[in-house]
Amino acid sequence: MLALYNSVYHFGGVLVPPGFKGHAKDSGGNPYGASHITGEDGSISVDEPALAAARAQGHRVATMAAALKTGLAQPRLAAEAAR
Repeated sequence: MLALYNSVYHFGGVLVPPGFKGHAKDSGGNPYGASHITGEDGSISVDEPALAAARAQGHRVATMAAALKTGLAQPRLAAEAAR
């Protein structure tokens, strides 16, 4: 995981971890994000705890993206207001 993170950083990506405190109860304690094991033949369907973990992580990513967009827009808005 850490080696993969280096590639993400190198290309300007931003990692949004699920946040261990709130996510631990949804994912069984996985701090790397939502996951599910389907079995070798794919016969194990996604259960509600895995879906809840994915929803929680998706919400966190969307919240972070909105915060980054707002924060990045602030200098531009201030420059436009100064004109």
